[in-house]
Amino acid sequence: MLKSFVVPSSEVPGYSSIYRHPDYTGGTFNGQFADITTLYEIFKAQVKNYPKENFLGARTYYPETNTFGDYEWLTTTDVDEMIDDYGSGLDQIYAKHAPDMNEETGQQPLGIFSINRPEWLLTELTGFRSCRYSIGVSDAAGIEAYEFYIRTSELEVIVCSMDKIPRLLERIEHTPKLKVIISMDKLDCSKPTLFTRAFNTETTEELKSKAASLNIVLTDIAQVIEMGRAKPTEPTLPKPSTYCTLGFSSGSTSTQKAILITHGALTVTSRAGYITMEQRSACHFSFMALSHILDRYNIYAFMHDVVHVGFSSGVEELLLSDMQALHPTILVTTPQLLSSVYNKVAASTIEAKGVYGMLSRFAYKSKLNRVSSGGGFKHALWDWLVFGNIAQLFGGNLRLVISAAVSLKPELQDFFRAALSCNVTQGYGQTETVGLIITQKTDHISSGDIGIPSPGVDIRLRSIPEMGYVATDPQCPRGEIMIRSKGIFSEYYKAPEKTAKAKDGEWLATGDIAQLNPDGTLRTIDRMGNVIRTASSIYVELEPLEMIYSTHQLVDSMMIHGTLHAHDLVAIVVPRPETFVPWAQKIVGNKDAELVELCKDERVASEMTRELRALGARAKAPSKAVIGAVHLEPRAFGDVDRDFLTLSRKLRRFKIVLHYDAVINDLCQKMGNDIDLQMKTSGSS
Repeated sequence: MLKSFVVPSSEVPGYSSIYRHPDYTGGTFNGQFADITTLYEIFKAQVKNYPKENFLGARTYYPETNTFGDYEWLTTTDVDEMIDDYGSGLDQIYAKHAPDMNEETGQQPLGIFSINRPEWLLTELTGFRSCRYSIGVSDAAGIEAYEFYIRTSELEVIVCSMDKIPRLLERIEHTPKLKVIISMDKLDCSKPTLFTRAFNTETTEELKSKAASLNIVLTDIAQVIEMGRAKPTEPTLPKPSTYCTLGFSSGSTSTQKAILITHGALTVTSRAGYITMEQRSACHFSFMALSHILDRYNIYAFMHDVVHVGFSSGVEELLLSDMQALHPTILVTTPQLLSSVYNKVAASTIEAKGVYGMLSRFAYKSKLNRVSSGGGFKHALWDWLVFGNIAQLFGGNLRLVISAAVSLKPELQDFFRAALSCNVTQGYGQTETVGLIITQKTDHISSGDIGIPSPGVDIRLRSIPEMGYVATDPQCPRGEIMIRSKGIFSEYYKAPEKTAKAKDGEWLATGDIAQLNPDGTLRTIDRMGNVIRTASSIYVELEPLEMIYSTHQLVDSMMIHGTLHAHDLVAIVVPRPETFVPWAQKIVGNKDAELVELCKDERVASEMTRELRALGARAKAPSKAVIGAVHLEPRAFGDVDRDFLTLSRKLRRFKIVLHYDAVINDLCQKMGNDIDLQMKTSGSS
């Protein structure tokens, strides 16, 4: 039985049939939540229906010890009252200092520059009260990236954590339209937070003086709320056609694009997410960057019912500690985080030696059989003996894990279903699709696919003959994922030619290649921008290979590359220091050798190449997609000043290739190959 509904007589030359969710064969929501048409209405319904529920939470910070305690909460009523006062104050600030509307959008943008915290979502909702649209600004990819966001969106008012203020002021000439900076943290330092550690009353006075000298208004949210409380204004509520945010594509294969999204679009996709995930009274752990669309999509989806949104502390090393303090029921994450945890816990369980290793492997197989046969995710004995401690790492209360960004390996998906005693699903989406548009149903247990169309979404495949993909193949349809929905983006900001290129009539061309499985689910198999052709005349899918090789215990992350005139591939490998250093020290015969020195040693690189080739053989990687040479890089791709990762932790492949151009040339010469480093970078990102 097919899990997707096939629209009759919908196949046309060059395209597959149209596929829909089996419960929504008409392509609509059947009137569910028809009275809610904007994100602001989703929030106001939350206030009306659940007025005293805990809504936004953050861990208490203790500056004396630089530690975090339990979560403190704002209720829906607290947030609603703050939004009225905050919004009235913002209205006064815009009227005085930034009164003009953006010529392109007819609205006013509101910048938000911080890691995830309650004030982020509070500020976005406050902007909605007066038809303003948010610009999520992030410096995760470096200084140039966040200045690009501010300049491109023509921001005049930005709300940020206190630690961002000095850089904004020091480099104000790079963001010339910026007029007002509003600190999330109190400028008088009366309430210490993680973001005020480097400040005191003297240094904040210096910031105020510097801002005044630059004709920049510097204030904080507390003062804006007081302004609004003293002089209330009437709200100007958004419509479905009103823009809610200007997002940015991940930039993994090309220059980033600014993407305009309406209230109607994000409301539609979040409603589909709520229906699909089937989660009530959710406790959501927010740690994936809110400047990216995915986490907001999930939050607004869960807001169709009771939702408690607990934000991470902002310290990456404390992610698991945060979850243990919050006890979330929902975790929206990436394969990278799951892979990192897997590498730590698998070594002491299913990969362990001795009796406990044997017991763990038996328990794992037993639980997988139980899950696949419909017996449920829990097993009293094995959860007590083997898996209980792993579940407790994530807070011990998870009901659903959703993996996004890139495909999750079946082995990881199966392992965490057993280890966390809950379903682990995955989905597919882009900024342009305004969240997940294809998802696995929570009541279907499968691995290796991304699921079926979400409610209200039409999916079809478009043939890519130059890459050998035929969407009309009756045995195995393959092609570019095309999407038709009321939930896709409106346009690229000030880039009509890019908007036209991304759309095929009313369909969005995603640039991702999928295969339709016999059961009606989809599996991503390629990316038009993440594919290279080797001298062997084969197309090599880079991301699946990187997922295979990144599971090696010596590897933290890597990028694989190849050329039209090279038969073998090369890899830029960032080692995992805790396992790599002792391993490499044995090779060079020096127990005092450090990471940087070891990465430069050709003997170590040669042995790493052998290790990866052996792993590829065990994992049955394509026989013609062989790693022939390795460059060991001691610095992580995620270092702030490198700009090598997108907000969703995907590789910015074109930037990495440019940076390591000479290195890749050298590796290819050592393999005896001619050099041609032209990459295929077509398609959206």
